[in-house]
Amino acid sequence: MHRFSANVSLVLALAASTCTTVAVSAATTTEFASSVASYSGPNSAGATVLNPNGSIGHFATSEGGYAIDPFFPPYPQTASGSYPAVLTTVKAGGALTLQFAAPVILSTGAYLGVYSSVGLINANGTPGGQPQAPSTGPITLSTPSEAIVSVSADGTHFVSLNGGAPITFDNPTNAFTTVDDTVVTSGSYTFVSPQPAASGTTPQYAAATPFSGNINDFAGQTESQILNLLNGTAGGTWIHLSGSSTLGLNSIDYVRFTVPSGESAYINAAALYGDPSTPTPEPSALLIGLVPLLGLLAMRRRRTA
Repeated sequence: MHRFSANVSLVLALAASTCTTVAVSAATTTEFASSVASYSGPNSAGATVLNPNGSIGHFATSEGGYAIDPFFPPYPQTASGSYPAVLTTVKAGGALTLQFAAPVILSTGAYLGVYSSVGLINANGTPGGQPQAPSTGPITLSTPSEAIVSVSADGTHFVSLNGGAPITFDNPTNAFTTVDDTVVTSGSYTFVSPQPAASGTTPQYAAATPFSGNINDFAGQTESQILNLLNGTAGGTWIHLSGSSTLGLNSIDYVRFTVPSGESAYINAAALYGDPSTPTPEPSALLIGLVPLLGLLAMRRRRTA
């Protein structure tokens, strides 16, 4: 009797300790949006959302034969343009909901990154030389991207970030840390011609990890200074996600961009950075698994009584 009671107590103690486990955290990682959950209009000219699939997966690394870097952003266009569209355009009144490749635990180290269509297009420089951002402050490719950003764990219940106020995506994207830029002219236009790497070097991709700077930090910066500022990251606008006590969520698997009147949003890619969540067996399932073991212990007790 005493041996049976001791064995049962041990088993129940193990079960109790196992049931208190909430989740298992793996190494910190970046998860990109992997699918379009919904959008507000058809994929056609004049629609509210153009090329919705352009926001899926890793941020674009080239367009039109040029590498994407802080001086040469992806250009908003339809899929029927001269080159395939590499980003999504969401017009005023539109909404785009993306699901990520895997959910990320909402913790103090979790971030949401948005790669948009931002470039230092008023770069100073002479043809054949290296570009430099103007000291008066960089500007964006077009009207700055803005959207109300909401996140969700299940795709049904969404919580707005920034108190529901629109967030501006105004940091440029740099696809390579070995980018080699040259200022060129074509007719009456002067622009930057970026290549993934200088002659004789191997292209090195920038990391899709949080960047804490803002667009004003690029003012007056040369190409090498910009690469130092980015510190190996691909840039982008990163939003620090608060804990579950603020948002009421334990993890995030969806993001929704809702564009207010008079604004537009150009989404190259969306990324979650943090600890991926690992499902843990429910306590009820663990207890069900203990039933056969308890039965065996009971049989052993009868045989030894």
